[in-house]
Amino acid sequence: MRHAAILATLLAAVVSFASPSRAGGLPEGVPPPPRFAPDQLLVAFRPGTPAADIAQAHTAVGAQVIKRFEAIGVHLLRIPLGTVEASAALYERNPNVRYAEPNFHRPLILPTEGKDPAPPNGLGIEYFAEQWGLNNTAQPLYDPDTGATTKGSLDADIDAPEAWDLTQGSDSIRIAILDSGVECTHVDLLGKCVEQLNFTSSSTPADVLGHGTHVAGIAAANTNNGVGTAGVGWKARIGSLKVCHEWPALFPIIGLCDVADSIAGLMHAADNGYRVANMSYGSDPDPYSPSQAEADAIQYAWSKGMVLVAAAGNDYADSPTYPAAFPEVIAVAATDRHDNLAYFSTFGKSWVSVAAPGHNILSTYPNSACGLAANDPEGCYTWLSGTSMASPHVAGVAALVLAHTPGLTNVQARGYIENNADTAGALGQNFKAWVKYGRVNARAALDGQNPPPPAAAITLAATGSKVKGKQQADLTWSGSTAQLVDIWRNGTKIVPGLPNNQSTTTYTDLINRTGSGTYTYRVCEAGTATCSNEAVVVF
Repeated sequence: MRHAAILATLLAAVVSFASPSRAGGLPEGVPPPPRFAPDQLLVAFRPGTPAADIAQAHTAVGAQVIKRFEAIGVHLLRIPLGTVEASAALYERNPNVRYAEPNFHRPLILPTEGKDPAPPNGLGIEYFAEQWGLNNTAQPLYDPDTGATTKGSLDADIDAPEAWDLTQGSDSIRIAILDSGVECTHVDLLGKCVEQLNFTSSSTPADVLGHGTHVAGIAAANTNNGVGTAGVGWKARIGSLKVCHEWPALFPIIGLCDVADSIAGLMHAADNGYRVANMSYGSDPDPYSPSQAEADAIQYAWSKGMVLVAAAGNDYADSPTYPAAFPEVIAVAATDRHDNLAYFSTFGKSWVSVAAPGHNILSTYPNSACGLAANDPEGCYTWLSGTSMASPHVAGVAALVLAHTPGLTNVQARGYIENNADTAGALGQNFKAWVKYGRVNARAALDGQNPPPPAAAITLAATGSKVKGKQQADLTWSGSTAQLVDIWRNGTKIVPGLPNNQSTTTYTDLINRTGSGTYTYRVCEAGTATCSNEAVVVF
């Protein structure tokens, strides 16, 4: 077994780190990371805002456009250093602006425990027997915490071999690994990476932290190749989409995933044929509120048919963590080798979708951490713990489901995963006390039942008209009992949090455009995926 000589130092530094607001695990003298980029803003203008008005708004705060996310109508701006709050407030007073917010840092959801054990003897170079999360027969297991031999509980696993009897996946299904990068030259990841892109300020697309390589191996390592570990998605391929940069840059302790970088990576995946995205990063809503720009990107990726999976967090609390808590995302908690909720795992049966193995998970690791060459024929592996490790188990299952039944929508694939999760654990545990559906079961997700989602309770009608040649759409809906609703036009949220009278409600969208156009509307209960039918207005 090859192990990283530097792992003990790294994990000692991050052992209790969960978010920038609680940096107790950082070494003495190392300041906590900033909450957001000190010279950047994310600003969304209302559809139809004239270009001259947008330019004038930018000039008023001395802003320069770094990047435009055209599909969601968001500008990433560079502003004078130290003026984030003041500049955001100025934009928010502009009636043409939907929202203005800092470019928040989302931390990687790092392991909460673990240490680098002495390299054990006699384990060979094929480690499937150590992957209890895939196949748990109560077999002897190496305990990386103590160096002793231990064992799990029979069937406290996701039934991966049983699933592989039905399908080994497909190399046409691609999983976007939005993370710290992936070491694509690792022996267990050779031929897996379709691309290796860097969306961050880091000087390298390489995985300096090791987190992304570990996650990628869980989701889709080369399987049945006589070396290393097995990936849940077997034949699935991956994209190394680096959205998390090293912090501090000179001596990295953690990874920070800027919201703007996460948006860029996710939208690239949505526009380039990826069917699954894994996001093993996040932050609590306090001091962070959910990023509206991130929410818009999540909604965009969902509208493109992607299955979205994210780590629920390592706080052992039920507070929502984003992006996992967005309604379009499968939020994943972590279990241990006995099917207990891992002692560090975030939980919440109202918002955490499923659980999956996440404690002492063996997977791929950058070869340099073991002092090996990039093309070493055996490769570097290590154990890590966290919901970061649970999430790619589910991403791999999603890849199997999509390959097994070609033509599935993301709604259907998600339904197969969630509706067929095990509700009882190996020792009789009630998973629904911790999560909404249960612990994921790969075999059941492939051959189980998937009841269709209920018909939309909200009924929407829309009609178009012109006033002095300018387009407008009159919307009328009923059936929602929520206090607030969001109005969406052509995949973009144009009105967040509109008061709803819970009977029949109307709204007029002043499009203010001339000529022809087609507009598709939906009304959703605010911040949820409970939405109306689509209503189309054509001019």
